[in-house]
Amino acid sequence: MISLQTLQKEEVLVITYQTSKCPKAFGELYEMFYESLYNYTCKIVNNADDAFDITQDTFIQASKELHKLRQPITFRFWLFRIAKNMCTQQFRKAARHNYDSYDTDTAAQDYDTTEAVEKEILLTQLSDLMTRLNPEEQFLLLAKYSEGKSIKELMKETNLGSSAIKMKLMRARQKVEAGIR
Repeated sequence: MISLQTLQKEEVLVITYQTSKCPKAFGELYEMFYESLYNYTCKIVNNADDAFDITQDTFIQASKELHKLRQPITFRFWLFRIAKNMCTQQFRKAARHNYDSYDTDTAAQDYDTTEAVEKEILLTQLSDLMTRLNPEEQFLLLAKYSEGKSIKELMKETNLGSSAIKMKLMRARQKVEAGIR
């Protein structure tokens, strides 16, 4: 479960690294996200060795590009997007070796590229929209849809009733949906 304190700590660490390149700040971010990022990539590529490599490469890329992140609160989404893109690159490399004809490879690559660009645009929009929500709404959406927490788990962590959580989630989703249209 992502607590409000975790989100705030994450944001402070990102800002610290962006402003001072403090390796300790990035090390803490690494510690916070390594396991979940590794599990995420492992599910996508279905190979522990490839997942390990992709996870490491994701953190290397993130350390090089973190200065470009405009909204530190979106670090989590940004990091997982980097990993997803690296997994996609891994699949493309493997696909190139498996295709016999140039035409088939080109058609598949064009489709993948178009789909990847569309997803990238949606992820950027979602990231921007998340920064417009208040911290409680961000917390609830991330906990429910990013971490898969149940309403009962959210009730325990927030001391809110079931209907209050459902209502807050619905309103937060409506705000996000209204911003995407």
